[in-house]
Amino acid sequence: MATSPPSHPLWHNFFRQQDDWISETATMCQNNTLFDGLSPAVIRWFASRMHPRHYDAGEIIFHAGDEGAGAILLRSGTIEIRNNGIQLAVMTAGDLFGEVALVSGKERTADAIATEPCELVFLLCADLDGWIESRPKHACTLLQNLGSMLADRLLESNRAVTKQANHG
Repeated sequence: MATSPPSHPLWHNFFRQQDDWISETATMCQNNTLFDGLSPAVIRWFASRMHPRHYDAGEIIFHAGDEGAGAILLRSGTIEIRNNGIQLAVMTAGDLFGEVALVSGKERTADAIATEPCELVFLLCADLDGWIESRPKHACTLLQNLGSMLADRLLESNRAVTKQANHG
């Protein structure tokens, strides 16, 4: 016979916290282009395999040149993306960054710094490789979405550089 967790509030919160964290992460993923076309159940399964981490204000998430181990979903807080001291972007809750690493595993192209306390979830390349093995159809959808996201960011960068060149 299965037993339920003790009814003491501490135990209830201990077990509920994990489920809430996964549910909140899955909801954020559902609102992100990377997960378009995947069912809520598949997204929740995938979110449960992500890796949470807390960063304090001023803490470096990664430096340009660091090995890229995967993409990062910002659950709360603000992250500034910089290259040579120039601010490229500000990431807020729900944003995904560092996704180039999912494709190439190459080095990071910019610095990412927490500008306030942040909760992040890491989508590691190794986890994606496992997902490709176990759920190739779903992984294919995710990889197609990733290609589309990267193409959109490249177009946006090209427009910004062209605008800068025409006004500079």
